Amino acid sequence: MALNLDQVKFIILFICSGNSCRSPMAEGLLKKKLYPKFGELVHIHSAGTLGIDGNPATLNSVKAAAEKDIDISKHISKGVRQSHIDEADIVMVMERYHKEYLDTLHPISREKVFLLKTFYKQYYDEDDIDIDDPIGRDYLFYQKTIDEIERELDRILPELEFLIQQKLKNLSY
Repeated sequence: MALNLDQVKFIILFICSGNSCRSPMAEGLLKKKLYPKFGELVHIHSAGTLGIDGNPATLNSVKAAAEKDIDISKHISKGVRQSHIDEADIVMVMERYHKEYLDTLHPISREKVFLLKTFYKQYYDEDDIDIDDPIGRDYLFYQKTIDEIERELDRILPELEFLIQQKLKNLSY
């Protein structure tokens, strides 16, 4: 999808390892939640730290997303690039490793890179901040993963909407 920066006002980027399971599912879920309200003013996309370009979402990811009325069957993986980080207003990662990787490679962007499970959470268990990679696991693990991602997105949705509205309001002056 070509990014028309004249229209887009807020960009959210999801990061996982291969960009074939967790981040495409998160992307699809959040699009379903935000696009009806904000339309083309918001752009949500995903990438992976492993730098894999051109692979589809895994069949189990596509199936788990379809059960939630989300179509990620046309998703094509991409490796995270500096331009993705630069353009994004918020970068959500699935594991602490992803945050450490981005913090090391793109230290200037640290303030906009967050673990999905700790975003706008004052207290959390350090042993439970990762969303585990379902690659190579059974279908039930994919269902558990997409359910976990959806719970976290539902938790942060009011804050995301507020941040988007604040930016839109500031841009209108």
